[in-house]
Amino acid sequence: MNFLLLLSTLFLAKPTDSLKTPFEKSGGKQSATYQECIAYYKQLSSFSSEVKVLQYGTTSIGKPLNLIVVSKEGISKSSEVNRENKAVLLINNAIHPGEPDGVDACMMLARDLVTKQEMKTLLDHVVLLIIPVYNISGALNRSCCTRANQDGPEEYGFRGTIQNLDLNRDFIKNDAAETFSFENIFTEWKPDWFVDTHVSDGADYQYTMTYIATQHNKLQPALADYQQKVLVPFMNAEMIKKNFEMVTYVNTINETPDSGIVEFLESPKFSTGYASLFNCIGFVTETHMLKPFAQRVNSTYAFLNCWMQKANDDYKTIRQLHVKADDSVAQQQLFSMNYKPDFTSVTTIPFKGYEAEHKPSDVTGAPRLFYNRDKPFTKQIPFFNSFIPTVEIQKPIAYIIPQYSKKLISIFQNNGVLMQELSKDTVIKVEVYYITDYKSTDHPYESHYMHHSVSVKKDTQMIRLYAGEVMVKVNQPANKFIVETLEPQSSDGFFAWNYFDGVLAQKEYFSDYVWEDKAFQLLQSDAQLKNLFEQEKKNNPDFIKTPAMQLDFIYKHSQYFENACNRYPVVRVVNF
Repeated sequence: MNFLLLLSTLFLAKPTDSLKTPFEKSGGKQSATYQECIAYYKQLSSFSSEVKVLQYGTTSIGKPLNLIVVSKEGISKSSEVNRENKAVLLINNAIHPGEPDGVDACMMLARDLVTKQEMKTLLDHVVLLIIPVYNISGALNRSCCTRANQDGPEEYGFRGTIQNLDLNRDFIKNDAAETFSFENIFTEWKPDWFVDTHVSDGADYQYTMTYIATQHNKLQPALADYQQKVLVPFMNAEMIKKNFEMVTYVNTINETPDSGIVEFLESPKFSTGYASLFNCIGFVTETHMLKPFAQRVNSTYAFLNCWMQKANDDYKTIRQLHVKADDSVAQQQLFSMNYKPDFTSVTTIPFKGYEAEHKPSDVTGAPRLFYNRDKPFTKQIPFFNSFIPTVEIQKPIAYIIPQYSKKLISIFQNNGVLMQELSKDTVIKVEVYYITDYKSTDHPYESHYMHHSVSVKKDTQMIRLYAGEVMVKVNQPANKFIVETLEPQSSDGFFAWNYFDGVLAQKEYFSDYVWEDKAFQLLQSDAQLKNLFEQEKKNNPDFIKTPAMQLDFIYKHSQYFENACNRYPVVRVVNF
């Protein structure tokens, strides 16, 4: 063996102390700062050509969003990935910087992948992408104490951004620069699998690691079948071997886990809900807040290691399933949304918890809950993991988006949606929705008074469209994203997030004393209107007592009322 080869072998066999992370140097008490984290990856990149540090877009404080690429070939562009031989995995860290376990676990994982011979094989058929710190402004807002229920580290970041946004509620509305940059990464690299790393709140139990797998009823069936029958069982079995037995995320029905667990539904505003719109299987790791920081980081490392192992072993299956799912969704006709738990379908799972008891509070004197760790138990508990859609949509041939919706159009472009502009003014027959009822939140949720419980009436009309309006054909792998965001009844669509509130405001009105005479004339000349008017009088006692309601009813059922009021501006093309 020549000298250079010997030196290289020794260097790979045992990383120098300079490659120890802040977490390791502190004995598992400290989490890397944002600056330490980025500096560490740059150092690792200098050490190994298999690690690349890239920048994508910007964030809410002007700093670039970094992407770490770890690959055997040392690739730095998505176009360099051999998709016949590689699965692409994406890990997102510090979306909530007060939950930093993934930050430190990924630093060690990236290092070990390029320095430990036994781990290098995990890159044979995998390209690993790591967003080291997603919420940078939150990561820079460090303190000891904002996670009051959490056992370490000594300091950590804050959940919200500098805009006080929770980035894990932003994947449709796109209020944050971070989201736009993330979706640029996601669209360019097209990951097959995705993990978002977190720390849980809630009940006490024996597990260090819990997880949220993409809700299987939302996935394309072949992907759901693989996830439920192959991937999840493998992960559970392998984590037991690593002494980190897991359970699904503890989303309890009532106060304690004994009452049962309902699988957490990650709708499209959440990271894994967004990923599932593009046929990407996602996991959220949720380590338990009351377990020591070092234990939580090590369990996250173990999870990601097992996850990579399965991806490397099953890369051919993963790629075939992803391609087939994209093809299937491009042809899919019926789309489901707004899921709810099916409480008629229940299984049981073994659960390792602690007995829940009550005792008088030392603060208030009232009964308080506590978990008695001197009384651990293993028992079967109810598990509800079937969901059913409350809305089903038959896709149109295309949607047409008004050209004034610049932000919406830019989001679609950033997510790889294929679109085309109308080249000339035209009049065509389309389906339109009228918003007939909706409710809004009493308080702002993530900077929005969200709409929900939306009711619509569909109509077919001849609509004038202008050159520059944007047509989106629903014949592409992004179909689920297109339908879920553009249909006004969607719980996480653009209408829900207030993108089109302008249509909800009436612009023209009438003066009662003038309209009285016209209203009378209309009732005399229009038998259909008069019949509707009389029916309303019979069905609505308040209507008879309120002259203003009667005049308004006639106005809104006449040719004088603006037909664009409450008309949703995205229209559906159902035939050419």
